[in-house]
Amino acid sequence: ADFAEVLPAANDPEPGDVLVIGLEGRLVRSTEPYQTSVMGVYSTRPMYIGNGQNLDQEGYAPLAVVGVVPVKASAENGPIHPGDLLTTSSTPGHAMKAGPNPPVGTVIGKALGALEQGTGVIQMMVTLQ
Repeated sequence: ADFAEVLPAANDPEPGDVLVIGLEGRLVRSTEPYQTSVMGVYSTRPMYIGNGQNLDQEGYAPLAVVGVVPVKASAENGPIHPGDLLTTSSTPGHAMKAGPNPPVGTVIGKALGALEQGTGVIQMMVTLQ
């Protein structure tokens, strides 16, 4: 279960996308490694919802800010294993292994699943740091 806050979004993000706060104050897909503007993950099925009156409205997205969610992931920074810290990657909307000592404000959670190569979807515990 996760807690999601329904916030304004741009560019039609999809469930599982890693989201950052864009220049206009709306959620957009992440596009660069270690983005400090990371906010969370587009929730697929939030259990608890804040600002729920906007859920399922165009121009809004449920942003998982804590809890377990599926996340799009890339092995571009090495294989992901359970317990690895995750951050934004150069693959739009995807998380990657953060590695040792990631910059403050770039970690979005811990991997609960594994991804050896390429891209895919894994379970993640959202824990913004």
